[in-house]
Amino acid sequence: MQPRPYQVEQLNASLTEYINGVNRQLLVAATGTGKTPFFCLLYDKVRHLLPGKMLVTVHREKLVDQAIKAMHRWNPTLKIGKEMAEHYADTDCDVIVSCIASVGRDGATRMQRFGWDNIDKIVVDEAHHSIADSYLRLLAEAGVLQPGSKKLLVGVTATPKRKNRRSKDVKEVHEDEDMVSLKTVFQKIIHKYTIRQAIKDGWLVPIRGFRLKTETDLSDIKTVAGDYNQGQLAEAVNTGTRNQQIVKMWLDVAERRQTLVFTVDIQHGKDLAAEFRKAGIKAEAVWGTDKEQEEKIAQFERGEITVLCNCALLTEGFDAWQIQCVLDAAPTQSSSLYTQKIGRGTRLEEGTGNLLEALKGGMPLHKQDCLVIDVCDNNKRCSLVTLPSLVGLNPDFNLHGESVTKAADKVEELEEKHPGIDFKDLTDLSKVKAYVEALDLFADPYPVEVKEFSELTWLSQADGSYVLHIPEERGISDAKEYWRFRHERLVITQDNLEQWELSIVSTDPERKLGTFNTLKEAITTSEEVVRRCRGDRVKLLQREASWHQYPATDATKRYLKRLVVKTRPFMFCLCPVGPMCSGVAGQTCATCGKPQLTAGQATTAITKLKVC
Repeated sequence: MQPRPYQVEQLNASLTEYINGVNRQLLVAATGTGKTPFFCLLYDKVRHLLPGKMLVTVHREKLVDQAIKAMHRWNPTLKIGKEMAEHYADTDCDVIVSCIASVGRDGATRMQRFGWDNIDKIVVDEAHHSIADSYLRLLAEAGVLQPGSKKLLVGVTATPKRKNRRSKDVKEVHEDEDMVSLKTVFQKIIHKYTIRQAIKDGWLVPIRGFRLKTETDLSDIKTVAGDYNQGQLAEAVNTGTRNQQIVKMWLDVAERRQTLVFTVDIQHGKDLAAEFRKAGIKAEAVWGTDKEQEEKIAQFERGEITVLCNCALLTEGFDAWQIQCVLDAAPTQSSSLYTQKIGRGTRLEEGTGNLLEALKGGMPLHKQDCLVIDVCDNNKRCSLVTLPSLVGLNPDFNLHGESVTKAADKVEELEEKHPGIDFKDLTDLSKVKAYVEALDLFADPYPVEVKEFSELTWLSQADGSYVLHIPEERGISDAKEYWRFRHERLVITQDNLEQWELSIVSTDPERKLGTFNTLKEAITTSEEVVRRCRGDRVKLLQREASWHQYPATDATKRYLKRLVVKTRPFMFCLCPVGPMCSGVAGQTCATCGKPQLTAGQATTAITKLKVC
């Protein structure tokens, strides 16, 4: 057994950051990429610096045995102990695996026989739960959050977004903070491996998406703790008409694949399973208190059940690779919950290895991709979380069965080609041309929140990041098909610890230049870098430079004319300066009768079309 390349990177990052003083680390990795091998191998990776015991905490009891099994597989020489309910680990264990319900509630009692001084490594699985009082209480007892602690805390999660909560108990953990967040527990995200990157690298299957639009209205349903009131939601969505629409859509597009369905409540699951059976499909529903739960799941994994409907049961820790279709019939406003759902279907078929290499080598595979069917209801007050929104696209984006990662790549290409255009409202790739042509080319493309403290031409992107395109030394007149070049670009993005990361993305690979607490700090630092390293181009990047009021040159007009398609109405003069066209800004051209362009207007139009 060998770790995958990104798992080696994760282990190296953890060790390096610990040596650099970051002992409370958060690792973010997409569901299905193998977070368990990481913390199994972590023990040996840091053993020379931290020779004590390791405590691994998981969120649910059924995950304890899974973690112990993985630990034995990756570390056959270590002694692994189970600390949960009636199970007590031997005090000489190297690794103690427990459920937070056991050690978070009465950890002081259960863990005192090991001695916290002997435990110097703590792993929190599903770390997005770590700001709950049970976790905070455990970490406080462990001493890992105390200033100057040398213990290593590593949280692993696929969904680091967690709503901040008001502090109640265990105040000693977070001093005088009124709100606690993941940043209260963890200092830094040490490594991030996204679902998009994992699919591109061949470690998860590609995801293709379909959208089912219904007439069900969710606008009047109340929001509780950041998501829909489940009682009201169940009443709204569990209707005969909607269930029939879902089954029809599945029959049309799902190719009778092994399908995991998410429902709002138990009755919804039962009714939807019954609707599938009416259509001749082998379908069952499972829920937490279902006495036949284990047998139904086993039948599903053996292929004896085609559609398995569940309510809040198989969201975390269900790792059946046989799932080739995920049908989300339970609308949600929570991106973390939605990500967990989709993650159930992205795992590779057992024995695949790397999917790209397997396909290249002609390996026969039952599973090469996963279909996701989003059931999208009407809601005038807020947007649902859907497959496209998972990769930064508009939640209403219609994939028409295409790959979501390929769609996201195409939108990024469009943003590169038209960096001044906001693509957040684009919902269909087939409508790109009309979308672009509908924009006002002379509208101010620069974000208000940045203009307050920067004079340069920063642009906001559809994914919430900010980009500064640094022009090449050559003039616009020589920049044929300018957008095809890999231009220098500074990008600022906010991570899940609410910090701002500054990167230069025109290098290969992308280089991170720093992490900052505020957007202003990140932009100020980046502009200092630009002035120091590209001082000759700062004038070109200033929004209010005096040259903006000069008449547009012939070279600029020629370049802009090449960018403007013939069918696009253009309200300003693009004639060359001559006897009939003075080129004086504000005057009317005697040849075409249109007003003259300023250099600033021309730059804004070019920015909106292709370059910045």
